[in-house]
Amino acid sequence: MNRQQLHHAIRAACAIAGIERVIVVGSQSILGSFDIGELPPLTHLSAEVDVMPDVDDLDLMVRLSDLIEGVA
Repeated sequence: MNRQQLHHAIRAACAIAGIERVIVVGSQSILGSFDIGELPPLTHLSAEVDVMPDVDDLDLMVRLSDLIEGVA
């Protein structure tokens, strides 16, 4: 996964969940801070990214997480 793919996954998750922001967790979160050329190849081997809705309500977060699981 590269930064462009990460941004696409974020946009898709936000669109499906009807929210403006998600939190990127896990190893692919580093792609938001560094250009792929600055990182060792091992950091961008994964084809998946884990995101969670950035909402305050825990029940809503769980429902939206279920909705966006496996999207990108």
